[in-house]
Order: sequence, then C-alpha cells, then structure tokens
Amino acid sequence: MFELKGQCPKCQAPVFLNECSDWYGNTITSLNCWNGHYKWLRVEEIEQNLEIDPETNVVSYIGFFDLG
Repeated sequence: MFELKGQCPKCQAPVFLNECSDWYGNTITSLNCWNGHYKWLRVEEIEQNLEIDPETNVVSYIGFFDLG
C-alpha cells in the first residue's frame, strides 16, 4: 500500500507512506521517498529477544533487470 504524502526535502522525489511485512512477520510502516530517504520507520510486533544470525541476513547483491 502506497500513499503519496508530498516531496522529499533532500531530493524532491515523491514521499510515500508505506506498510509491509518483513521476513519475520513484523509490520513495518515507513514514511520515505523512493530514493531511500526515510523520515521515520516503525516496526510493530517485534520480538524484544529476537536473535538474528548476521551470516544469513547479508545482502550480497542488489541489481536491476533490463526488460527492454
């Protein structure tokens, strides 16, 4: 769900109110532009004693597909 909420003061990109779920089932609500500038980020239902193995949560590559 995306809701347009204005423009980013850093880059003038559209700012969205975004709600999604993470890998662990927590609800994540954020206000951010599409360039990754976050005004705020809220994680609901997060377990206080959740231990995350850093070896399994490494993002090794982020890329884009050429659909053209």
